[in-house]
Amino acid sequence: MEFLWDAFAGFASATGYQQILALVIGLSVGIVVGALPGVGPLLGVVMAIPFTFYMDPITAMALLIGIYQGASYGGALSATVIGIPGTPMAAATMLDGYPMALAGRASEAVTLSTIGSAFGGVVSGILLILIAPELAAIALRFGPAETACFALLGLTTMGALSGGSPFKGWLMGFLGLFIATIGLDPVTGVQRFTFGSVYLDGGVTLIPLLVGLFSISEVMRQIENPVRASNVSMGLGASARAFGTVLTRGINYIRSSVTGVMVGVLPGVGGVTASFLSYRLALLFKKDSDPEFGKGNPDGVIAAETANSAVTGGALIPMLALSIPGDPIVAVLMGGLVLQGVQPGPQMFLENLHVVQGIFAVFILGAVLLLPLGLVFMRGIIGMLRLPLWGVMAGVLMVSIVGTYTVSREILDIYMLLFFGLVGYVLRKGDYPLAPLVVGFVLGPIFESNFRRTVLVSQGNLIDYLGTRPIALSVLALVALGILFAFYQLRSRPQPSRA
Repeated sequence: MEFLWDAFAGFASATGYQQILALVIGLSVGIVVGALPGVGPLLGVVMAIPFTFYMDPITAMALLIGIYQGASYGGALSATVIGIPGTPMAAATMLDGYPMALAGRASEAVTLSTIGSAFGGVVSGILLILIAPELAAIALRFGPAETACFALLGLTTMGALSGGSPFKGWLMGFLGLFIATIGLDPVTGVQRFTFGSVYLDGGVTLIPLLVGLFSISEVMRQIENPVRASNVSMGLGASARAFGTVLTRGINYIRSSVTGVMVGVLPGVGGVTASFLSYRLALLFKKDSDPEFGKGNPDGVIAAETANSAVTGGALIPMLALSIPGDPIVAVLMGGLVLQGVQPGPQMFLENLHVVQGIFAVFILGAVLLLPLGLVFMRGIIGMLRLPLWGVMAGVLMVSIVGTYTVSREILDIYMLLFFGLVGYVLRKGDYPLAPLVVGFVLGPIFESNFRRTVLVSQGNLIDYLGTRPIALSVLALVALGILFAFYQLRSRPQPSRA
């Protein structure tokens, strides 16, 4: 309790005008950066690092954390309004957010995303303060076996993200797994499916695949058959209904927040896993009277957006307590701390406690400020629906190409972008879901590398080795339950009557 009191006392050092100004600027820049397809939070945080050289540590972290939080939320704006996720985490938000926008409920969908992001950020910030030492100690016990099991648990969501046909969902998921194998073998370094080309040694990267599948294919589809959200409401009624969900769907908010924090603690898993896993949990607890998922169910938007926002707090736990960055964005944040002369890790809680307290305060304050800032940006984003369609699509195409090239400055990424744009267009024409492909692509390498490490550590005796890993066994039990439930749903589907 003493540490908790000291942590809340840290708000005094983080509420100066410099810290608040840096935080507001970071959130605003992050929202814009996140909404631009192909750019994302990593590039935004990296570009801001030079501006922190002459700042004090808390002000510098206010700017960087603001961009991190804002960009994690900003991807939901473009995903909801034009059906193109600005960040990989927003792909799950798009599944129900975009259908809501097409039904004239864009304001409600964006408000739900904003509330979910703020709620998940606040909850993860509180949990960050309350249980950072305990969760960091638990995370220290996670080895490759536990990480592989959690990745496998995420892979079980592939069939549930099909919208209609589970078979198509699993097929797309396995296609994503196959694409993820292109490049060098993570253990032996042998080329796989590169056809002898050195350009494919690095494999297919996520940004051109994601932007191509969702952005370029959407541009092609809109050229062929324009579809716009109609009867767009920007009144207070839609927003009021969205705020009411905090009471009527509060369990979903809390469950998704906890899911996001727990996934965020795991190194290398990330927001994509959290958002799709939370979406899957919301699907499992769906009431019969609720709308179908994938057709505009508010619970889908709440689950995905709340979880991927809560990941940001969870990811900071191992970085601050153990000096272990869970993903590239947190690694850049850690680099920003090091540039300030502050070394993350256990000693940081002893030697720079005021910095730790300031980071906690900045994080929670950023989550709170995200709500009014998101609502301010909402009107501008929804206003895009009133622009000429050709102008919106031309802007999306330009931002997609420039944003993708900016990340790696490799011309090969542009070719990949166009190729996966064509693939996404063909798959959409055949009514094949794209979300399971992304899940398979993201989680496949995580599962493969950690599973093979587990085999090496166990010397081929997996059964006996897993018997000594109770956490891994518990997760495997959840995997088995998920598979059994999927089979039950498949068998309980009404069969088409034969003439």
